[in-house]
Amino acid sequence: MSTATPRPAAVPNVIVVGAGLSGMTAAYTLAARGLEVIVVEAKDRVGGRTHSDPDYEGGPLDLGGMLIGVTHDRSRRLGETLGLTWAHARPEGRMTYRVNGDVILAPDSSYPTTIDGSDGFDVKLAEAYGKFDVLAARVGADGPWDTAFDRELDMMTVATWLELNVPDPVVRRIVDTDLNIIVGAATSEISMLFWAQYVAKCENMHALQVTANDALWIGGAQQISQRIAEQPGITLVTESPVTSVQYTDDSVTVHTKKSAYTAAHAIIAVPPASANAIAYIPELPLQRRQLQARAPMGRESKVQMRYPSPFWRESHQSGEVFDLDLGYLALDVTRPGDLSATIVAFIGGKDYDAWFALGDTGRRQAVIESLVATLGPAASEPLSYHETDWPSIPYTLGAPVTVMPPGLLSSIGTALNAPIGPLRFAGTEAAPMWTGYMEGAVRAGEAAAQSILDSLATSATTAAGSR
Repeated sequence: MSTATPRPAAVPNVIVVGAGLSGMTAAYTLAARGLEVIVVEAKDRVGGRTHSDPDYEGGPLDLGGMLIGVTHDRSRRLGETLGLTWAHARPEGRMTYRVNGDVILAPDSSYPTTIDGSDGFDVKLAEAYGKFDVLAARVGADGPWDTAFDRELDMMTVATWLELNVPDPVVRRIVDTDLNIIVGAATSEISMLFWAQYVAKCENMHALQVTANDALWIGGAQQISQRIAEQPGITLVTESPVTSVQYTDDSVTVHTKKSAYTAAHAIIAVPPASANAIAYIPELPLQRRQLQARAPMGRESKVQMRYPSPFWRESHQSGEVFDLDLGYLALDVTRPGDLSATIVAFIGGKDYDAWFALGDTGRRQAVIESLVATLGPAASEPLSYHETDWPSIPYTLGAPVTVMPPGLLSSIGTALNAPIGPLRFAGTEAAPMWTGYMEGAVRAGEAAAQSILDSLATSATTAAGSR
């Protein structure tokens, strides 16, 4: 691995912009086929939205993406190929809800039956989420989502759809908060078509809520990108923000603040909002420009507390908490071999806005008080407390995924991964399935790399036929 200007002998076939999981997967796929790849990264590390601290007291801590789903076959296979091992997450036990100050225990992997004195709540919640599954099946994951039905959905916010389709106000609040956590945006900000295709790309609501949180990488998820960076054929250049990309039909020159690199192809493996900070010569097509200018990153924080032991398991609680009052979802992410137990909480969208405004002391106090109410008094004294505030991280700009306002997806959906001359686009946003997850990042990286390999094969066939 190199972090300096490449030697002249290492003439690149492909330049990858962005050393996140998607960009590194693309580089790995191409290098495995004998191509020379330069990966250019603005930060001083690889991994993008995956970032692990292996030396954190009590055991390695994932500061970024961490969870592996049951059907996340591509990312799981990639990590295993690189020598990593994983362990199951989500210990058995009852899930805890807090609603209007009341604490309710629900069966494992199910919804509470009674909230605010009203019975049948599990049926009402299942019915509301089931309506998302019906819409997702109709919209589909493949796009381009341009039918009259799609355009109608795209003109509507999720908040408006919920008002029209979910009559119970408490059920509506729970679903609303859940979506804020999943995508990091308020339901009043995102298109119903965007949300329907998001569910379709992530299989269904059960997958999003349960099976997507199946396992954790031992030692941390960033190791995948770190181990790829050590592979032959890959040259890594860090601390080099890209300023411009010049391209013709058959070549690309990527300019950074330090140097410039030329190759036959390039993969832009950063979120659309980050890609929008780069100048393109010539200008990108209108649909791609609109995507990059109008689709922001979600806003979300990840809060982790460490305790001497997983005390919640003693009362048959799984450590999974859904707090409607504060607006977060917490999970037990303690790994085998950890010296301390870990609870992670995700808070996003409008709930993030209110919580972040509390200031450092107020945010910590609010989370700890909630955990005391839901898990017990032992939660009052964590060994450590750590916040990852994704919107404040340079070049990341937010998490967990790019979100789309009404009117955008039905007009620019194909621009997410459509080639432009020698340019390809990766990142979890461009994934055919599991957008917003590490699995999506891997799939998008593989797809972008395969598109280049196919292009090279076609060029070679054409050249052979002309002789």
